[in-house]
Amino acid sequence: MDLSTLQKMLYELNSEELFYQKYYYAKQQEYSYKKFLATLDMDFVLKHFLIIPEFPETVPPVYEDYWIFDVGQPITALKHNCYTPAIVHDHTFFELTYVYDGTCEQNINEQIVKLRTGDFLVMPPGVRHSISVFDKSIIIQIPVKKATLQYIFFNFLRTDNILSMFFINSIYAQHINDYIIFHSGNDFEIKNAIASLLLESINREDYWQTIMVNTTMNIFSLLLRNYENSVELPSIVKKTDVQRFGLVRFIQENYTDITLNKIAEKFHYTPEYTSKLIKETTGMNFKQILQKIRIERAEFLLLDTSLTVTNVGIEVGYDNTEHFIRTFKKINGMTPSAYRKKYGDTKATGL
Repeated sequence: MDLSTLQKMLYELNSEELFYQKYYYAKQQEYSYKKFLATLDMDFVLKHFLIIPEFPETVPPVYEDYWIFDVGQPITALKHNCYTPAIVHDHTFFELTYVYDGTCEQNINEQIVKLRTGDFLVMPPGVRHSISVFDKSIIIQIPVKKATLQYIFFNFLRTDNILSMFFINSIYAQHINDYIIFHSGNDFEIKNAIASLLLESINREDYWQTIMVNTTMNIFSLLLRNYENSVELPSIVKKTDVQRFGLVRFIQENYTDITLNKIAEKFHYTPEYTSKLIKETTGMNFKQILQKIRIERAEFLLLDTSLTVTNVGIEVGYDNTEHFIRTFKKINGMTPSAYRKKYGDTKATGL
């Protein structure tokens, strides 16, 4: 498929959307609604992973990574099906939502957020929300694994900008914003990049995952270059928030050999005051946040590299393999080897 074919296809309802459209209009009258449910083809519903609120078995309690991503896949893109029921849910990944054409409405923690063409919304894991698209508006969603943002976009997150602060605080901070919105209007460059992401996700040709990661980085950079001054956040970022963000980022960058004294020296605080700031920001003490960062990095290495368990432990700062395995099992309920076997394979993705 090429870009022009994709753009044409976006304006045509697919089989799932035609199903949801029929369901949506059937609900407008009691008789047609009862008839629709009585004649529902459950084989079709289950085969296509369709969501019907009247049938709880079709509604996942949480949208987890395995529900969206293939093994080793860090990022994907898809068109949001029009007329899908507005189900309140949350997910384990970051969700980027772009209004390609038209409008949509998000209910985010009981706050109504209306989006129009060119709006680009970023939502972190764990935020309760629903999305309403009850016309033929074209909404593109880009789910991104949390580990992808933490490690593949590592150099991007090291820069001082409102988006990297949003990402880092979403991953580690105790008090976070539920979303961030960039208003890009009819920016052709961003619109074309979003379409290219979707095309790569559909065609899956050689190096498609690498191209998707690089394209997403380019989109982030364009949004910051041209629209950072008009960004929309549910709460204002204060200077003190920026300083605390710096603490968390410094730990994330130096997790293999970081100490509380090194952090205090870096930021010219006492160790006691540094410890207090870390606790206030993340809800965890220094030892807990360091352990969280190390184990999450280990999870990424186990699934996306062929390093041995011993070498993974060394890579994330554990010189003692037994200590690493005990800590990993305490957090994940299984050993590193069992985790690798359950959630992925031992081949590196190259990303």
